[in-house]
Amino acid sequence: MSIFTEFFDTLHYAGKNVQRFMLCIFINGLVMSALSVMLGIYYTNIGLSEFAIGNLLSIRTFGNSIGAFFAILLVQTFGTKRSLYVSFSTMIMCGLTFTNITVMPVMQIASFFFGVCQAIFAVVQAPFYKSHSDDRNVVAVFSASFVLSNIAMFSGSFLFGIFSDIFAGFGGTVFGSKMVLNVSFILLVINLVTLSKIEFDLELTNSRKGNKIKDYFAFLNRDSMLYMVKTALIGLGAGLIVPFFSVYIKHSLNTTDSVVGTIMAFAQFGTVLGGLLTPILSRRLGRVKFVLICQLMSIPFLISISFPQGAVIMAISFFFRNSLMNMANPVLQSMAMDLVEEKHRTVMSSIFTLCDNLLRALGTQAGGIIMMAVSYNAPYYITVVLYLLSAVLIYCVFGRNEKFKNLR
Repeated sequence: MSIFTEFFDTLHYAGKNVQRFMLCIFINGLVMSALSVMLGIYYTNIGLSEFAIGNLLSIRTFGNSIGAFFAILLVQTFGTKRSLYVSFSTMIMCGLTFTNITVMPVMQIASFFFGVCQAIFAVVQAPFYKSHSDDRNVVAVFSASFVLSNIAMFSGSFLFGIFSDIFAGFGGTVFGSKMVLNVSFILLVINLVTLSKIEFDLELTNSRKGNKIKDYFAFLNRDSMLYMVKTALIGLGAGLIVPFFSVYIKHSLNTTDSVVGTIMAFAQFGTVLGGLLTPILSRRLGRVKFVLICQLMSIPFLISISFPQGAVIMAISFFFRNSLMNMANPVLQSMAMDLVEEKHRTVMSSIFTLCDNLLRALGTQAGGIIMMAVSYNAPYYITVVLYLLSAVLIYCVFGRNEKFKNLR
């Protein structure tokens, strides 16, 4: 079976609910690509310093952390569908606000609430897919969603960079990047329409009755705590570098927005290919070995990025770093859901998302400071150490556990 056949078969047999949910994932991926490629460049174009850019990006990520915690309360009170309506509507309003009103306090508030609402959508994804799959196709379903998200990121990174240069021809670089961001946020209206056709039969019913704040940590055991630390380390390392990728490329190569977009699109294309290969390779290697190989092999390319050697080498390094580091995520997410009982999965997803984004926010703030005070390269060396430590924790959680050791 080819990688494409398996991907399309997974989409075909997943059912209407999953297909519509994946459409929301795709649209969200387009928006995230605009933020990834254009937001840092836009902030640079309007004259913000690295510290200010890091502050705004970290506030949004801090909002992710707060949103991850309160997502459970919101969903318990209003249900999944209503919560997502609120989430996407607020993202549209806040995105348009921090793009068009360049007053720092307003941008900070809008960035925070945009991040809060991003987290609500992120928290429900893994439990939703787990409830719509079984042991035979769980990796395939998670991987298909991952692939669609990255196809959107790939397409958006490439097209938005080009559109930015086109729009810039009519009103300058600030106008070009601003228009691309505005268009991307308006695309979220499609998600509002799609939500009306999704039936959330799960509705987090396993967690809705009688929960108190103290009950949210009832799922914690040795393995889930180690996995939470792993999640925090990855979040901190990613926060140091990922939000600044576009700024770093533009600074290192002194190039145009379209070239930045093309390099990041090429990297996303690698992630798409990796996601298509994930179900096949994880079956052949075993899930734990597959995850460890991917994460460790990505590190040399991360080091290469920190020594910019021209556009071609930079693009190749981004291609392999992105594909190797990210293609393991669907497998990790599916295994993480099995660390706890079914009734705790949504709460665990919320807490892990909180840890990831809280440390990612701290990393982003620190990354901006380090780039301004030391160099643009320095955060990459710290991230390498953090990724190595996280690989050790992955082995401790899954590699020595008989339940996962031979899982394919």
